[in-house]
Amino acid sequence: MSFSHLFLFATLAACLLPAHALAQPAAPGDTAHQEMQQIVDVQSTRDPDLRPYRTMLKGVDAYADHQRLAPNAPLRFMLIPATPTGKLDGVTLHLSADNLSIPIPLAANGSFTLARDKAAYDANADLVSNKKRDTVRWRADIHTPGLPANVRRLGDLRLECEIRWAVEQDELSFVRRNLFRMAGGPCHSSLIHVPFPVLRKLLAVQARSGERTMDIRVTQDLQRYVPPLHDQSWDDDTLLTLTYAGDSSIATAVPILAAACPCFN
Repeated sequence: MSFSHLFLFATLAACLLPAHALAQPAAPGDTAHQEMQQIVDVQSTRDPDLRPYRTMLKGVDAYADHQRLAPNAPLRFMLIPATPTGKLDGVTLHLSADNLSIPIPLAANGSFTLARDKAAYDANADLVSNKKRDTVRWRADIHTPGLPANVRRLGDLRLECEIRWAVEQDELSFVRRNLFRMAGGPCHSSLIHVPFPVLRKLLAVQARSGERTMDIRVTQDLQRYVPPLHDQSWDDDTLLTLTYAGDSSIATAVPILAAACPCFN
């Protein structure tokens, strides 16, 4: 590794982003009475969580730009708790601006779609939840149809990363954003780890492409794994099989990710 890479790695390691694991989301309400109550909740919650609609549309654009990574996967977003113990009970989403309130339906797993809406764009609307700020997080949710629940396709994960980087990069500090760009971007650099959260504690994750296999690193909390997004020797159709604690199908030791790493969490 060159001196410039060592310096960049050391600087990145000093600028770690906070880590967030994924907890089980709850199903949304579906009656007219609940919908009216949900609108009141959005308006009355102190310091609600906000994300500009125009910013989220950057993720929609990134999906179109990089759809070749997962050509058969639809674009969805996921709402998740910010902490492992967080809950999404009663959570709602709206596109909100002056004289504008458009409900965004949530699926039972916390996922949702985001269509282009000229009125919301022109009004510079915010995507608003009825939860307090910093209690929920947003993720892209890209899944090629037909795969088992515990199998992820590497191209899907790469596309999720591109969408998330497009949405979140402008929220980073000037220094951190440009350090990531100098390293090649979080989706393309071996110097930056991109952990993916899961609902249950992991026992192991294994990548397979043809006859080739590799154990994937798992974070110390056992609730995130770090796929080789940057490594083009693993093609987009590489499949990652996640084995969870309690499944007992793999009894080998879990490959643990060192705590001190530059991460895009």
